[in-house]
Amino acid sequence: MLRTKFTSHVGLAIFVGCWLFVGFTSAVDAQNNQPISQKQTGATAEPQTSVEPTLITATMDKETRLKKVSELLTALVGKSVMTQDIADQVMQACVSAAEIVPGKTGVFGELETAGVLTQEQRIAITTPLFGAPNMGAGANQTAPEVTWIDPDRSTPYASLFKLYDTPARGANTQGSYLIYLPPSYNTSETKRYPVIYFLHGGFGNQHEGADVCLPGYIEAMQTGKMPETIIVVPHAIPSGWYANAKDGSRPVENVMIQDLVPHIDNTYRTINNASARGIEGMSMGGFGALRLGIKFSNIFGVISAVGPSINPRLTDEPAVRTADTFFGDEAYYVANSPQGLATTHAAALVANNPALRILGGTDDPLRSTIINFSAQLTTLKIKHTLAEAPGAGHDYKDILAKVSFDPYAFWKDSLVIE
Repeated sequence: MLRTKFTSHVGLAIFVGCWLFVGFTSAVDAQNNQPISQKQTGATAEPQTSVEPTLITATMDKETRLKKVSELLTALVGKSVMTQDIADQVMQACVSAAEIVPGKTGVFGELETAGVLTQEQRIAITTPLFGAPNMGAGANQTAPEVTWIDPDRSTPYASLFKLYDTPARGANTQGSYLIYLPPSYNTSETKRYPVIYFLHGGFGNQHEGADVCLPGYIEAMQTGKMPETIIVVPHAIPSGWYANAKDGSRPVENVMIQDLVPHIDNTYRTINNASARGIEGMSMGGFGALRLGIKFSNIFGVISAVGPSINPRLTDEPAVRTADTFFGDEAYYVANSPQGLATTHAAALVANNPALRILGGTDDPLRSTIINFSAQLTTLKIKHTLAEAPGAGHDYKDILAKVSFDPYAFWKDSLVIE
Protein backbone atom coordinates (compact mmCIF):
# COMPACT_ATOMS: atom_id res chain seq x y z
CA MET A 1 0.00 0.00 0.00
CA LEU A 2 3.06 2.33 0.41
CA ARG A 3 4.41 1.59 -3.05
CA THR A 4 4.35 5.11 -4.56
CA LYS A 5 5.84 8.36 -3.36
CA PHE A 6 3.73 11.10 -1.79
CA THR A 7 4.06 13.84 -4.39
CA SER A 8 1.34 16.25 -5.48
CA HIS A 9 -0.72 15.86 -2.33
CA VAL A 10 2.04 17.18 -0.09
CA GLY A 11 0.99 20.58 -1.33
CA LEU A 12 -2.62 19.71 -0.64
CA ALA A 13 -1.80 18.79 2.96
CA ILE A 14 0.15 22.02 3.53
CA PHE A 15 -2.50 24.16 1.88
CA VAL A 16 -5.34 22.58 3.79
CA GLY A 17 -3.40 23.00 7.00
CA CYS A 18 -3.42 26.75 6.44
CA TRP A 19 -7.19 26.96 6.54
CA LEU A 20 -7.84 23.99 8.83
CA PHE A 21 -11.43 23.58 9.87
CA VAL A 22 -12.10 24.34 13.54
CA GLY A 23 -12.68 21.30 15.72
CA PHE A 24 -13.33 17.62 15.11
CA THR A 25 -14.48 14.60 17.12
CA SER A 26 -11.92 14.20 19.92
CA ALA A 27 -9.62 11.19 19.87
CA VAL A 28 -10.67 8.79 22.58
CA ASP A 29 -8.97 5.77 24.12
CA ALA A 30 -11.18 2.81 23.20
CA GLN A 31 -10.52 1.05 26.51
CA ASN A 32 -11.24 3.78 29.08
CA ASN A 33 -12.97 6.54 27.12
CA GLN A 34 -10.25 9.03 28.05
CA PRO A 35 -8.46 11.48 25.73
CA ILE A 36 -5.22 10.13 24.29
CA SER A 37 -2.52 10.80 26.85
CA GLN A 38 1.07 12.01 26.77
CA LYS A 39 2.15 8.42 27.38
CA GLN A 40 0.41 7.30 24.21
CA THR A 41 1.49 10.14 21.90
CA GLY A 42 4.77 11.39 23.34
CA ALA A 43 3.42 14.91 23.82
CA THR A 44 0.99 16.73 26.06
CA ALA A 45 -2.48 16.70 24.57
CA GLU A 46 -4.40 19.96 24.54
CA PRO A 47 -8.07 20.09 25.53
CA GLN A 48 -10.23 18.90 22.64
CA THR A 49 -13.68 20.01 21.60
CA SER A 50 -16.08 17.44 20.13
CA VAL A 51 -18.12 18.47 17.13
CA GLU A 52 -20.25 16.53 14.68
CA PRO A 53 -17.84 15.08 12.09
CA THR A 54 -18.45 15.17 8.37
CA LEU A 55 -18.05 11.53 7.36
CA ILE A 56 -16.64 10.13 4.16
CA THR A 57 -19.40 8.72 1.98
CA ALA A 58 -19.33 6.24 -0.88
CA THR A 59 -20.08 8.88 -3.51
CA MET A 60 -17.03 11.03 -2.72
CA ASP A 61 -14.22 10.87 -5.24
CA LYS A 62 -10.70 10.14 -4.06
CA GLU A 63 -9.59 13.78 -4.25
CA THR A 64 -12.36 14.77 -1.84
CA ARG A 65 -11.50 11.91 0.50
CA LEU A 66 -7.82 12.90 0.46
CA LYS A 67 -8.80 16.45 1.35
CA LYS A 68 -10.79 15.24 4.36
CA VAL A 69 -7.93 13.01 5.49
CA SER A 70 -5.47 15.91 5.14
CA GLU A 71 -7.69 18.21 7.20
CA LEU A 72 -8.03 15.63 9.95
CA LEU A 73 -4.33 14.75 10.05
CA THR A 74 -3.38 18.41 10.39
CA ALA A 75 -5.82 18.71 13.28
CA LEU A 76 -4.43 15.60 14.97
CA VAL A 77 -0.88 16.92 14.70
CA GLY A 78 -2.04 20.23 16.15
CA LYS A 79 -3.65 18.38 19.06
CA SER A 80 -0.44 16.34 19.62
CA VAL A 81 -2.23 13.08 18.87
CA MET A 82 0.54 12.18 16.43
CA THR A 83 3.74 13.63 15.05
CA GLN A 84 4.05 15.33 11.69
CA ASP A 85 6.25 12.46 10.47
CA ILE A 86 3.52 9.91 11.21
CA ALA A 87 0.91 12.15 9.57
CA ASP A 88 3.09 12.38 6.45
CA GLN A 89 3.37 8.58 6.31
CA VAL A 90 -0.39 8.22 6.66
CA MET A 91 -1.04 10.78 3.92
CA GLN A 92 1.45 9.08 1.61
CA ALA A 93 -0.30 5.74 2.18
CA CYS A 94 -3.68 7.30 1.40
CA VAL A 95 -2.40 8.78 -1.84
CA SER A 96 -1.01 5.37 -2.86
CA ALA A 97 -4.06 3.39 -1.76
CA ALA A 98 -6.61 2.16 -4.29
CA GLU A 99 -9.41 3.04 -1.85
CA ILE A 100 -9.75 5.09 1.34
CA VAL A 101 -12.18 3.00 3.33
CA PRO A 102 -12.61 1.72 6.91
CA GLY A 103 -11.79 -1.72 8.23
CA LYS A 104 -8.68 -3.61 9.23
CA THR A 105 -7.88 -4.27 5.57
CA GLY A 106 -8.23 -0.59 4.69
CA VAL A 107 -5.25 1.73 4.55
CA PHE A 108 -5.50 2.80 8.21
CA GLY A 109 -5.90 -0.76 9.45
CA GLU A 110 -2.86 -1.81 7.44
CA LEU A 111 -0.84 1.06 8.91
CA GLU A 112 -1.79 -0.12 12.40
CA THR A 113 -0.76 -3.68 11.51
CA ALA A 114 2.56 -2.35 10.18
CA GLY A 115 3.20 -0.46 13.42
CA VAL A 116 3.00 3.01 11.87
CA LEU A 117 -0.13 3.85 13.87
CA THR A 118 -1.12 2.84 17.37
CA GLN A 119 -4.63 1.52 17.85
CA GLU A 120 -5.59 4.80 19.53
CA GLN A 121 -4.24 6.84 16.62
CA ARG A 122 -6.05 4.65 14.11
CA ILE A 123 -9.33 5.13 16.00
CA ALA A 124 -8.67 8.88 16.18
CA ILE A 125 -8.53 8.90 12.37
CA THR A 126 -11.25 6.46 11.43
CA THR A 127 -13.96 7.55 13.87
CA PRO A 128 -14.28 11.14 12.52
CA LEU A 129 -14.02 9.88 8.94
CA PHE A 130 -16.26 6.79 9.04
CA GLY A 131 -18.07 6.74 12.38
CA ALA A 132 -17.41 4.40 15.28
CA PRO A 133 -16.96 0.73 14.30
CA ASN A 134 -20.13 -1.35 14.45
CA MET A 135 -22.23 1.63 15.49
CA GLY A 136 -24.89 0.93 12.89
CA ALA A 137 -27.05 3.66 11.39
CA GLY A 138 -26.87 5.95 14.42
CA ALA A 139 -27.06 9.70 14.61
CA ASN A 140 -23.45 10.17 13.47
CA GLN A 141 -23.54 7.54 10.72
CA THR A 142 -23.71 8.45 7.06
CA ALA A 143 -24.73 5.36 5.10
CA PRO A 144 -23.27 4.99 1.60
CA GLU A 145 -25.59 6.17 -1.14
CA VAL A 146 -27.07 3.23 -3.03
CA THR A 147 -26.71 3.63 -6.79
CA TRP A 148 -27.45 0.89 -9.30
CA ILE A 149 -26.38 3.08 -12.23
CA ASP A 150 -22.93 4.64 -12.07
CA PRO A 151 -23.34 8.41 -12.64
CA ASP A 152 -19.94 8.43 -14.33
CA ARG A 153 -20.59 7.39 -17.92
CA SER A 154 -17.01 7.60 -19.12
CA THR A 155 -15.55 4.59 -20.92
CA PRO A 156 -11.96 3.86 -19.83
CA TYR A 157 -9.68 1.42 -21.64
CA ALA A 158 -11.88 1.19 -24.76
CA SER A 159 -14.78 -0.13 -22.71
CA LEU A 160 -18.47 0.60 -23.30
CA PHE A 161 -20.96 1.98 -20.78
CA LYS A 162 -24.20 0.01 -20.89
CA LEU A 163 -27.54 -0.25 -19.08
CA TYR A 164 -29.61 -3.37 -18.49
CA ASP A 165 -33.05 -4.04 -17.06
CA THR A 166 -33.21 -5.36 -13.49
CA PRO A 167 -36.66 -6.93 -13.04
CA ALA A 168 -35.33 -8.73 -9.95
CA ARG A 169 -35.56 -5.30 -8.29
CA GLY A 170 -38.99 -4.51 -9.71
CA ALA A 171 -40.56 -3.06 -12.83
CA ASN A 172 -38.87 -0.21 -14.71
CA THR A 173 -35.51 -0.50 -12.94
CA GLN A 174 -32.05 -0.65 -14.45
CA GLY A 175 -28.42 -1.17 -13.58
CA SER A 176 -25.18 -0.31 -15.37
CA TYR A 177 -21.93 -2.01 -16.29
CA LEU A 178 -18.77 -1.44 -18.29
CA ILE A 179 -17.92 -4.01 -20.93
CA TYR A 180 -14.68 -4.59 -22.81
CA LEU A 181 -14.97 -6.33 -26.17
CA PRO A 182 -11.77 -7.71 -27.74
CA PRO A 183 -10.76 -5.98 -31.01
CA SER A 184 -11.65 -9.04 -33.09
CA TYR A 185 -15.24 -8.87 -31.81
CA ASN A 186 -16.03 -6.18 -34.38
CA THR A 187 -14.25 -7.91 -37.25
CA SER A 188 -15.64 -11.40 -36.86
CA GLU A 189 -19.40 -11.84 -37.05
CA THR A 190 -19.47 -15.45 -35.89
CA LYS A 191 -16.72 -15.87 -33.30
CA ARG A 192 -17.91 -16.39 -29.73
CA TYR A 193 -15.99 -15.46 -26.61
CA PRO A 194 -15.63 -16.48 -22.99
CA VAL A 195 -16.68 -13.95 -20.35
CA ILE A 196 -15.14 -12.81 -17.08
CA TYR A 197 -17.21 -10.84 -14.58
CA PHE A 198 -14.97 -8.64 -12.43
CA LEU A 199 -16.49 -7.49 -9.11
CA HIS A 200 -15.32 -4.22 -7.58
CA GLY A 201 -14.48 -3.79 -3.90
CA GLY A 202 -16.37 -2.20 -1.03
CA PHE A 203 -17.38 1.45 -1.39
CA GLY A 204 -16.36 1.06 -5.04
CA ASN A 205 -18.02 1.27 -8.43
CA GLN A 206 -17.65 -0.06 -11.96
CA HIS A 207 -15.03 2.54 -12.89
CA GLU A 208 -12.81 1.71 -9.95
CA GLY A 209 -13.20 -1.95 -10.87
CA ALA A 210 -12.20 -1.21 -14.45
CA ASP A 211 -9.14 0.74 -13.32
CA VAL A 212 -8.06 -2.25 -11.24
CA CYS A 213 -8.56 -5.06 -13.74
CA LEU A 214 -8.76 -3.90 -17.36
CA PRO A 215 -5.12 -2.82 -17.96
CA GLY A 216 -3.84 -6.24 -16.93
CA TYR A 217 -6.51 -8.21 -18.79
CA ILE A 218 -5.97 -6.22 -21.99
CA GLU A 219 -2.19 -6.58 -21.90
CA ALA A 220 -2.51 -10.31 -21.24
CA MET A 221 -4.81 -10.71 -24.25
CA GLN A 222 -2.52 -8.66 -26.47
CA THR A 223 0.50 -10.78 -25.51
CA GLY A 224 -1.32 -14.10 -25.78
CA LYS A 225 -1.12 -14.88 -22.07
CA MET A 226 -4.89 -15.30 -21.90
CA PRO A 227 -7.55 -15.83 -24.59
CA GLU A 228 -9.57 -13.01 -26.08
CA THR A 229 -12.30 -12.55 -23.53
CA ILE A 230 -15.28 -10.29 -22.93
CA ILE A 231 -14.81 -8.48 -19.61
CA VAL A 232 -17.89 -7.26 -17.71
CA VAL A 233 -17.47 -4.90 -14.74
CA PRO A 234 -20.87 -4.39 -13.10
CA HIS A 235 -21.83 -1.46 -10.90
CA ALA A 236 -23.02 -3.38 -7.86
CA ILE A 237 -23.85 -0.60 -5.33
CA PRO A 238 -21.13 0.49 -2.92
CA SER A 239 -21.35 -2.12 -0.18
CA GLY A 240 -23.86 -4.82 -1.04
CA TRP A 241 -21.45 -7.75 -0.68
CA TYR A 242 -22.97 -9.33 -3.83
CA ALA A 243 -25.66 -10.83 -1.61
CA ASN A 244 -29.37 -10.21 -1.20
CA ALA A 245 -30.05 -7.82 1.66
CA LYS A 246 -31.83 -9.51 4.54
CA ASP A 247 -34.82 -7.17 4.25
CA GLY A 248 -35.12 -7.71 0.48
CA SER A 249 -34.41 -4.08 -0.37
CA ARG A 250 -31.15 -4.68 -2.24
CA PRO A 251 -31.26 -8.02 -4.09
CA VAL A 252 -27.73 -7.80 -5.51
CA GLU A 253 -27.34 -11.56 -5.92
CA ASN A 254 -30.65 -11.89 -7.78
CA VAL A 255 -29.79 -8.99 -10.06
CA MET A 256 -26.42 -10.50 -10.92
CA ILE A 257 -27.69 -14.03 -11.53
CA GLN A 258 -31.21 -13.48 -12.85
CA ASP A 259 -30.72 -10.24 -14.78
CA LEU A 260 -27.10 -9.44 -15.66
CA VAL A 261 -25.76 -12.83 -16.74
CA PRO A 262 -28.76 -13.61 -19.02
CA HIS A 263 -28.56 -10.07 -20.43
CA ILE A 264 -24.89 -10.47 -21.35
CA ASP A 265 -25.48 -13.86 -22.99
CA ASN A 266 -28.49 -12.57 -24.93
CA THR A 267 -26.79 -9.35 -26.05
CA TYR A 268 -23.25 -10.40 -26.94
CA ARG A 269 -21.63 -13.34 -28.70
CA THR A 270 -20.64 -15.26 -25.60
CA ILE A 271 -19.90 -18.94 -25.17
CA ASN A 272 -22.96 -19.62 -23.08
CA ASN A 273 -21.85 -22.31 -20.68
CA ALA A 274 -20.24 -22.41 -17.26
CA SER A 275 -16.87 -23.63 -18.51
CA ALA A 276 -16.46 -20.41 -20.50
CA ARG A 277 -17.81 -18.09 -17.80
CA GLY A 278 -15.48 -16.78 -15.12
CA ILE A 279 -15.87 -14.53 -12.10
CA GLU A 280 -13.16 -12.63 -10.26
CA GLY A 281 -13.06 -9.97 -7.58
CA MET A 282 -10.84 -8.17 -5.10
CA SER A 283 -11.57 -7.55 -1.39
CA MET A 284 -15.39 -7.31 -1.10
CA GLY A 285 -15.41 -8.31 -4.76
CA GLY A 286 -13.39 -11.38 -3.79
CA PHE A 287 -16.06 -12.18 -1.21
CA GLY A 288 -18.63 -11.81 -3.99
CA ALA A 289 -16.71 -13.90 -6.51
CA LEU A 290 -16.39 -16.71 -3.99
CA ARG A 291 -19.96 -16.62 -2.70
CA LEU A 292 -21.53 -16.40 -6.18
CA GLY A 293 -19.10 -18.89 -7.70
CA ILE A 294 -19.63 -21.36 -4.87
CA LYS A 295 -23.40 -21.00 -4.77
CA PHE A 296 -23.76 -21.06 -8.56
CA SER A 297 -21.00 -23.37 -9.74
CA ASN A 298 -23.39 -24.46 -12.49
CA ILE A 299 -23.15 -20.90 -13.87
CA PHE A 300 -19.52 -19.97 -13.13
CA GLY A 301 -17.04 -22.66 -14.06
CA VAL A 302 -13.97 -20.52 -13.34
CA ILE A 303 -13.62 -18.66 -10.04
CA SER A 304 -10.84 -16.35 -8.90
CA ALA A 305 -10.69 -14.41 -5.62
CA VAL A 306 -7.84 -11.98 -4.99
CA GLY A 307 -7.34 -10.79 -1.41
CA PRO A 308 -10.94 -11.74 -0.58
CA SER A 309 -12.43 -9.95 2.42
CA ILE A 310 -13.91 -13.09 3.99
CA ASN A 311 -13.87 -12.30 7.68
CA PRO A 312 -15.55 -15.17 9.55
CA ARG A 313 -17.56 -12.84 11.81
CA LEU A 314 -19.84 -9.97 10.91
CA THR A 315 -18.38 -7.83 13.67
CA ASP A 316 -14.97 -7.96 11.97
CA GLU A 317 -16.31 -5.47 9.41
CA PRO A 318 -17.41 -1.88 10.22
CA ALA A 319 -21.18 -1.60 10.37
CA VAL A 320 -21.10 1.25 7.84
CA ARG A 321 -20.20 -1.39 5.28
CA THR A 322 -22.56 -4.16 6.36
CA ALA A 323 -25.63 -2.75 8.12
CA ASP A 324 -27.79 -2.32 5.01
CA THR A 325 -27.11 -5.88 3.84
CA PHE A 326 -26.89 -8.06 6.95
CA PHE A 327 -28.64 -5.79 9.50
CA GLY A 328 -26.42 -7.01 12.33
CA ASP A 329 -27.60 -10.61 11.90
CA GLU A 330 -24.56 -12.81 12.45
CA ALA A 331 -26.36 -15.98 11.37
CA TYR A 332 -27.50 -14.41 8.10
CA TYR A 333 -23.97 -13.20 7.41
CA VAL A 334 -22.43 -16.61 8.07
CA ALA A 335 -25.04 -18.41 5.96
CA ASN A 336 -24.27 -16.10 3.03
CA SER A 337 -20.50 -16.02 3.45
CA PRO A 338 -18.14 -18.13 1.34
CA GLN A 339 -17.45 -20.23 4.42
CA GLY A 340 -21.12 -20.98 5.03
CA LEU A 341 -21.94 -21.53 1.37
CA ALA A 342 -18.96 -23.85 0.86
CA THR A 343 -20.40 -26.14 3.52
CA THR A 344 -23.94 -25.93 2.15
CA HIS A 345 -22.93 -26.46 -1.49
CA ALA A 346 -19.95 -28.78 -1.05
CA ALA A 347 -21.58 -31.68 -2.93
CA ALA A 348 -22.44 -29.50 -5.93
CA LEU A 349 -18.93 -28.02 -5.98
CA VAL A 350 -17.37 -31.47 -5.98
CA ALA A 351 -19.72 -32.56 -8.79
CA ASN A 352 -19.33 -29.43 -10.95
CA ASN A 353 -15.59 -29.14 -10.22
CA PRO A 354 -15.06 -25.49 -11.17
CA ALA A 355 -11.53 -24.14 -11.57
CA LEU A 356 -11.11 -22.26 -8.28
CA ARG A 357 -8.13 -20.23 -7.18
CA ILE A 358 -7.43 -17.86 -4.32
CA LEU A 359 -4.57 -15.35 -4.40
CA GLY A 360 -3.39 -13.44 -1.36
CA GLY A 361 -0.49 -11.39 -0.10
CA THR A 362 1.76 -12.42 2.75
CA ASP A 363 1.37 -8.92 4.20
CA ASP A 364 -2.42 -8.82 3.90
CA PRO A 365 -4.05 -8.57 7.36
CA LEU A 366 -6.55 -11.14 6.07
CA ARG A 367 -3.84 -13.72 5.41
CA SER A 368 -4.76 -16.09 8.25
CA THR A 369 -8.45 -15.89 7.38
CA ILE A 370 -7.71 -16.77 3.74
CA ILE A 371 -5.48 -19.68 4.76
CA ASN A 372 -8.17 -20.97 7.11
CA PHE A 373 -10.74 -20.84 4.32
CA SER A 374 -8.43 -22.82 2.05
CA ALA A 375 -8.11 -25.43 4.80
CA GLN A 376 -11.89 -25.59 5.05
CA LEU A 377 -12.16 -26.23 1.29
CA THR A 378 -9.57 -28.98 1.58
CA THR A 379 -11.51 -30.62 4.40
CA LEU A 380 -14.65 -30.48 2.24
CA LYS A 381 -12.68 -32.07 -0.64
CA ILE A 382 -13.29 -29.04 -2.85
CA LYS A 383 -10.47 -28.74 -5.38
CA HIS A 384 -8.78 -25.34 -5.44
CA THR A 385 -5.41 -23.63 -5.45
CA LEU A 386 -4.10 -21.09 -2.96
CA ALA A 387 -1.09 -18.98 -3.88
CA GLU A 388 0.58 -16.18 -1.95
CA ALA A 389 2.49 -13.16 -3.21
CA PRO A 390 5.53 -12.47 -1.00
CA GLY A 391 5.47 -8.95 0.42
CA ALA A 392 2.10 -8.05 -1.12
CA GLY A 393 -0.60 -6.40 0.93
CA HIS A 394 -4.33 -5.99 0.36
CA ASP A 395 -3.95 -4.75 -3.20
CA TYR A 396 -4.98 -6.49 -6.45
CA LYS A 397 -2.20 -5.19 -8.69
CA ASP A 398 0.43 -5.72 -6.00
CA ILE A 399 -0.63 -9.33 -5.49
CA LEU A 400 -0.67 -10.13 -9.21
CA ALA A 401 2.72 -8.45 -9.70
CA LYS A 402 4.40 -10.41 -6.88
CA VAL A 403 3.18 -13.97 -7.37
CA SER A 404 5.88 -16.27 -8.69
CA PHE A 405 3.97 -17.23 -11.84
CA ASP A 406 1.94 -15.61 -14.61
CA PRO A 407 -1.46 -14.95 -12.96
CA TYR A 408 -3.21 -14.63 -16.32
CA ALA A 409 -2.27 -18.14 -17.41
CA PHE A 410 -5.05 -19.30 -15.09
CA TRP A 411 -7.62 -18.00 -17.57
CA LYS A 412 -5.84 -19.59 -20.52
CA ASP A 413 -5.73 -22.93 -18.70
CA SER A 414 -9.25 -22.80 -17.28
CA LEU A 415 -11.64 -21.12 -19.72
CA VAL A 416 -12.98 -23.44 -22.41
CA ILE A 417 -12.68 -21.82 -25.82
CA GLU A 418 -14.75 -22.91 -28.84
